[in-house]
Amino acid sequence: MESKHWEGDGQDRRQLLTPREREVMDLLIEGRANKVIADRLGISIRTVEVHRARVLAKLGARNAVELVWRLVSSQGMDAPGAHVAEGGPDHRTRPPAGHWDRRAG
Repeated sequence: MESKHWEGDGQDRRQLLTPREREVMDLLIEGRANKVIADRLGISIRTVEVHRARVLAKLGARNAVELVWRLVSSQGMDAPGAHVAEGGPDHRTRPPAGHWDRRAG
């Protein structure tokens, strides 16, 4: 699985990562949860956590949000066009209109 997320960056950051770390990074950037990544790659959740921590450390990000922000910044991408992972926000998970305006009573 070839990582496409750091192409064009001044440094070829992909060389810092192992192939498995690149796979975990790709799924992390897509917004996948550790459990989903573990299931998809056939590894334990703890192993995903270790790979995730190594990816963040090697790329100098404190968390997944910063990792994605660095990606977007380095690629000149617009956040509004960002891909939402399967099972991400959609109309079925939103509360009905006016839901938050209701008072308990």
